[in-house]
Amino acid sequence: SISSFFVGLSRGGLGGGFGLASAVIAAQMLEPIRAAAFLLPLLIISDPLSVWIYRKNIHWESLRVLLPGVIVGITLTYFLINFISNAVISLIVGFLAVFLVLDALLNKLIKRPKKIIRPLIGLLLGGVGGFSSFIIHSGLPPIAMYLFPLSLNRQTFMGTVAVFFGITNIIKLIPYFMLGLFDKEILRLTICFVPITFFGIFI
Repeated sequence: SISSFFVGLSRGGLGGGFGLASAVIAAQMLEPIRAAAFLLPLLIISDPLSVWIYRKNIHWESLRVLLPGVIVGITLTYFLINFISNAVISLIVGFLAVFLVLDALLNKLIKRPKKIIRPLIGLLLGGVGGFSSFIIHSGLPPIAMYLFPLSLNRQTFMGTVAVFFGITNIIKLIPYFMLGLFDKEILRLTICFVPITFFGIFI
């Protein structure tokens, strides 16, 4: 229940840290990839509301750069997922958690000049975001690395992130189904926690 509540908080605008926390908590109860399967429908159900909240504040140019990389990252992860152990996934979760905290601190302490990152770098960061989003639904750190230098205001940053992950989560449905991750047990569990996710968005 805490995990699904944190999904709602992250989709309501309280930041990617709650999204990562939801994945970490769910992974304590289930195998990491099954935890991801449990969370994906909650994310997809809550994405439209998150997009609607920030619908007037979206940086479309960034999406045109990042999304092609996501498709590449998700495709590669689909073919590699059977070779990625739970220990490696746990290591990635830990690394992203530490990175997210350090990056937030740096943004508080250091005022970074506005700059445009080259599209090729954006494509690479989008691919890394697709990979980490596939396995633990936490693709924000690499995406933030591309968006933060643009010095977007908070509303535009949140709107761009909302659309980015709304599209990314729909793309992930295809490989998740192909991998057979949506069994009856996972779907029943997910349905039970939908109201808690929406409560988190409201909060």
